Amino acid sequence: MLNDLWSEIRYRLRALFARSTMDRELDEEVRFHLEREAAKLEAAGHSKTEAWRRARLAFGGVDRFKEESREGRGISVLEHVGRDLKFAVRGLRHRPAFAAAVVVTLGLGIGANAAMFGVVDRLMFRAPPMLRDPGTVHRVMVTTTGRGKDVTEPVSIYTRYLDFRRFTTTVSEAAGYTTRRLAVGAGSEARELPVAVVSASYFGLFDLKPALGRLFGPVEDSTPVGATVAVLSHGYWQVARGGRADVLGRSLQIGKAVYTIIGVAPEGFEGLELGPTPIAWIPITAYAGVFRNGESGYYTRYNWGWMDMVVRAKPGQSLAAVNADLIHAAERSYQAELAVHPTRAAMNIVRPRAAAVSIQAGRGPEAGPKSLVALWVGGVAVIVLLIGCANVANLFLGRALGRRRETAIRLAMGVSRGRLAAELVTESLVLSALGGAVGLVVGQWGGSLLRALFLPEGAQAPVLGDLRTLVFAAALAGVAGVLTGLAPIVDAARVDLASRLRSGGRESGQRSRGRSALLVAQGALSVVLL
Repeated sequence: MLNDLWSEIRYRLRALFARSTMDRELDEEVRFHLEREAAKLEAAGHSKTEAWRRARLAFGGVDRFKEESREGRGISVLEHVGRDLKFAVRGLRHRPAFAAAVVVTLGLGIGANAAMFGVVDRLMFRAPPMLRDPGTVHRVMVTTTGRGKDVTEPVSIYTRYLDFRRFTTTVSEAAGYTTRRLAVGAGSEARELPVAVVSASYFGLFDLKPALGRLFGPVEDSTPVGATVAVLSHGYWQVARGGRADVLGRSLQIGKAVYTIIGVAPEGFEGLELGPTPIAWIPITAYAGVFRNGESGYYTRYNWGWMDMVVRAKPGQSLAAVNADLIHAAERSYQAELAVHPTRAAMNIVRPRAAAVSIQAGRGPEAGPKSLVALWVGGVAVIVLLIGCANVANLFLGRALGRRRETAIRLAMGVSRGRLAAELVTESLVLSALGGAVGLVVGQWGGSLLRALFLPEGAQAPVLGDLRTLVFAAALAGVAGVLTGLAPIVDAARVDLASRLRSGGRESGQRSRGRSALLVAQGALSVVLL
């Protein structure tokens, strides 16, 4: 079975890349059979000329046999595509101004969309790198009622986080985290840098294998004061520590305390928060204990909201079940809070509840105006591309109108309308592919402004180096190529051979209807933009 498959693959590859050799072998085989048949006829008493004539008649059409043999190789579609590509490239080389106008127009539209896709994807759809099974991971938002209105926020209290761990049954993992800008280093070398303050359970949300050393565990993240240990980011390890393996066990001043380096995170690990990659991860109880000078209040009282909370649902648990469980946990937590702070408002007034929301902050209830504006700007970019496609389609249609007589002559000579349509689509796809390449460069160059406007400082949304954005741009180029090629294809399908051949190149007034429709579409889309 495998030998037959491999033999078939080798045959197809040879037919594709050694076509001339196979054609020569086919000619030799056909000639061999003709010679044998002619020799038999000569031996039967026919002249040489008559023998060859009868041999060809008996064979049944040499050219037809050769064409059927080539079709049997299974690469006729690729051969047609290759011929169409050569035809398209040759035609574009003869019209460089036309090609440049199309490529620039599509490039600007595709570039704007690629840049905005990178921003919107980063804000609202892309899961954090290395997050394991992101569909089950949710941020926890707590809602309370005060002074007649509801307030929803992600900021939680460490004691509340401990309550949620105790009181939930549908959650397999819960973690607390925040990022603080702290002084890193001592003396004149100290710099304010982002440091992630996380619970030991935080690392369990990811598929992580440290590049060096290990991660900290529950023992080092215990109250009242956790162990002052740190896991460096891969980038900071490379830049500040030269990527040295002997970094383990060394000290690093972070904020008020000196931390011992126990590991290095893998390359590409960023954590959950959208923004600059932290230079290190430290235990949440170490930071809180040092910050509060060992005071026990941060894990027994409900008066310091400073961290975010995230949970992972157990397998088979629906989002509705998780939300119901979180609401129950929020009520029990507030009951515990009333026991510690009896002067707080009653349960029926505060009405505490919690909900599991998307891990992407841009989709959460506290997303803010930037996410909405980013979606609007993304919509604007799509409309700009549609206007560009209409403009390019108009250019194609204008050229097709000037070539109607040539098209009619080719149809009269036997070229099918399907072959003409394939040539037109191939040409528009070649131009859209070139426009896509230009668009990627435009998106990479111009996307820095969009990233600065919509993403937090340090957040990355590359165009050229991101597979998702590249796939999106390629799909966009393909759609643009098909859309821009529709107008000339429709025009070619409506060509009337007799009238076009009689016209001698003169066109009727009806030739501009398609172009007028495209101009109206461009005007309408422009009004939508305004």
